Amino acid sequence: MPPATSLIQRARLVGVLMLTAWLAACGVIGPSKEAVETFSTEVVPVIAEWRADALKPYGTEEFNARLATADQQRMFVVFSKLGDLASFQPPSMTGYSTATGKGTFVTVDINAKFAKGPAVIRMVLRSSGGELKLNALNIRSPAFGDPSAQPNAVQQI
Repeated sequence: MPPATSLIQRARLVGVLMLTAWLAACGVIGPSKEAVETFSTEVVPVIAEWRADALKPYGTEEFNARLATADQQRMFVVFSKLGDLASFQPPSMTGYSTATGKGTFVTVDINAKFAKGPAVIRMVLRSSGGELKLNALNIRSPAFGDPSAQPNAVQQI
C-alpha cells in the first residue's frame, strides 16, 4: 500500500489537471502570447487598408455587425486620414478578462507610424474555441485633431 502522502500528491495533481482542463474548456485560460502576437501582426496591415470589409474575416459576429453600420463605415474615412502604414511595433498585451460563455478577451496596444503621424491601435481580441477574433478596435492619433487633445481623439468601433 502506497504511503498516504503519495495518494495526497496524486489527488492534488489530478485536481490541478482537472481544474486546468475545465478552465480551458470555459475559455478562462486564454491564448498564448505568441498566438496574440501572430494574430495582431497579421491584422494590423489589414486595418491599415482602411476598408471595413477587409476586416470581416478577422472579426467576431458582433464586430462584423457593427462594421455594417453607416456610422462605422464613416469611421474608416476618419481612420484613412492617417495614410499609409509605415511601421508598427510588436503588440503589448494590456488587459485580460473572461466572460462566461463568451470566451477570453485580450486587450492589445500597438504603436504604429503612418504617413500622417503616429497612432496607437488598441484591439480587443476574443479567444473562443482556440480561435482569436477581433472584437473591438480603437485608434488614437494626433492626426484626428489637436495634438494636445490626443487622449480625447479616440475613434472606436
